[in-house]
Amino acid sequence: MKYLSLFSCVAAVLLTQCSTTEITAAPAKSAVSYAVEEGALPADFCYLDELPNVKVDLKYSTCDNFVGCPIDGYEGTRAILRKDTARAVKKVAAKLAKEGLGLVIWDAYRPARAMAHFRRWSRRPEDGSTKPTFYPNITKQGIYDGRYIGKVSEHSWGIAVDVTLYDIDTGMELDMGGRHDFLDVSSSTESTLVTPQQRANRLKLREVMAAAGMRNYRKEWWHYFLTNASPVVRHDFVVRDDLKATQRKIVKKSKKK
Repeated sequence: MKYLSLFSCVAAVLLTQCSTTEITAAPAKSAVSYAVEEGALPADFCYLDELPNVKVDLKYSTCDNFVGCPIDGYEGTRAILRKDTARAVKKVAAKLAKEGLGLVIWDAYRPARAMAHFRRWSRRPEDGSTKPTFYPNITKQGIYDGRYIGKVSEHSWGIAVDVTLYDIDTGMELDMGGRHDFLDVSSSTESTLVTPQQRANRLKLREVMAAAGMRNYRKEWWHYFLTNASPVVRHDFVVRDDLKATQRKIVKKSKKK
């Protein structure tokens, strides 16, 4: 009963903070937090850089993010996703390749500890180092009040990606009218504060992602998650480049006394 109760809370937060009314149904089953052996990659996860026409630029492994430093849990540069979500991304990339386009992945699986890092950062006094670039019109608390970040994330379930388009011939990213994690009303997928071409590029991304079962969070044109992804499990294994796939079952963390 305690797991069912916890899932109800998580589902409520997700429905409210992550996707508005666009979610068709909450996941049918969830679990709290699971651990894998040190250096192991869960059997249902894989690396994304093994997909054709998919480039990876993990922003949270660098200082190029709203916190201004590498985020807890990111110790590598290879993106990781649950295999069902990776299959959806592969389908998108294959379709885009026919038009000379590919995908750039800015974030994929995100350890739960990263969400805690974001919260600790938000409670520190503003130093202005990243505000002009990432959240010029709101405060740190406004990032949470505006639901750009929530208490939980589909990223920690391994079913979400932050993504953009690039031209395969030139290697250049398409102009979307804003960068990753520009936390502003203009980052809404259908925003009219950007040019018609920039908006068309956002809608192009949404169309091809939706065709593969990936749903957009309307306040962030770059954020997509797999629909009908039950069951979901929150993970906290560290993002590393040398994790070894394991067929062993994940081991539930024991409750702290």
